[in-house]
Amino acid sequence: MSLRQDIAVVVTLTAVALGGCADAPGSAGTHAGEEGHEGGGQARVTTLLTEPLGAAPGLEARVLTVELPPGSSSPAHRHPGQIFAYVLEGTVLTGLDGQPPVRYTQGQTWSEAPGQLHSVSRNESATAPAKLLVFFVTEPGKPVVEPAP
Repeated sequence: MSLRQDIAVVVTLTAVALGGCADAPGSAGTHAGEEGHEGGGQARVTTLLTEPLGAAPGLEARVLTVELPPGSSSPAHRHPGQIFAYVLEGTVLTGLDGQPPVRYTQGQTWSEAPGQLHSVSRNESATAPAKLLVFFVTEPGKPVVEPAP
């Protein structure tokens, strides 16, 4: 299997193991650039795991959860590493590179290339939160989000 296939398997197994559990251990924080503006809420990002990738020196893997309050969205942004996202709860709209947004529901996945423009990021529901499991591969010390110019 390729490194990308290995990562996809890890994301899927992690999602199954967590089962959407909100009580998973980790450090919580809100990252700049992930603030909601339409719904007034902020995305809450929790780091569950950070590990160096032995098969890819100079890179690390981070497993994160992203909790999106009802109606929240974030401004256009980029991620400095590869993103693999899995919807644990709710429905999100994701638009990449200015393309029409795609609707993702519980159990669905997508990926983003390093530096790809994430032009739309929104919890579609005005009443229910959404929660994502994200597997992020990047250089150590890089932020999760960078604002788009």
